[in-house]
Amino acid sequence: MATISTINIGNIVNDGLGDDLRTAFQKVNANFTALNTSLTITASNLGTVGESVFKQKNGLDLEFRKLVAGNKITITSSPDSLLIATTVGDTFQRITTNTGYVDADSYQFVTIQGDQNINVTASNDVITVETVLDLNQILKVVDFGPINGEYENPVQMSTAMTNMDMGVIKFDDDGNLIPTSYVNLVFEDFSATL
Repeated sequence: MATISTINIGNIVNDGLGDDLRTAFQKVNANFTALNTSLTITASNLGTVGESVFKQKNGLDLEFRKLVAGNKITITSSPDSLLIATTVGDTFQRITTNTGYVDADSYQFVTIQGDQNINVTASNDVITVETVLDLNQILKVVDFGPINGEYENPVQMSTAMTNMDMGVIKFDDDGNLIPTSYVNLVFEDFSATL
């Protein structure tokens, strides 16, 4: 900060107690020099990361870059601050599995990981989770009920028919197969009529 010298003007006009004219103007010149030096204005961007806001000094004008909201970003101004925020909330609240869960508030990134029998792949905005087991291996552990055309209930029949094109099969309100809704069902190397 500049040190400003005060000109002594005495108590009354021409009382001889004030600064003489030469001394007074020496103080005036010194004050202008001090003010000119201390009023040199510069601007700096603080911190070691991020983009600079200050652009340059153009004459007496300090020029700053404008902040522009990008995709899914908002900038809201108040008298003393700017608030930069996203317009997108958490992309998920919670992912729950059979062994626990992950909250969106706890982690920014989540990994979906397979194991020896599960492949997880990603392409653009699609994540695919698929088994690497042979379908015959999976079918060995599924109870289809009797494969003789006499299923105990529609669920057994539906389970047996998974991934097989059966045409149209209809059940009544009690879950009984309507005999006229099918003609013949074929299972690989044998045929069964229900």
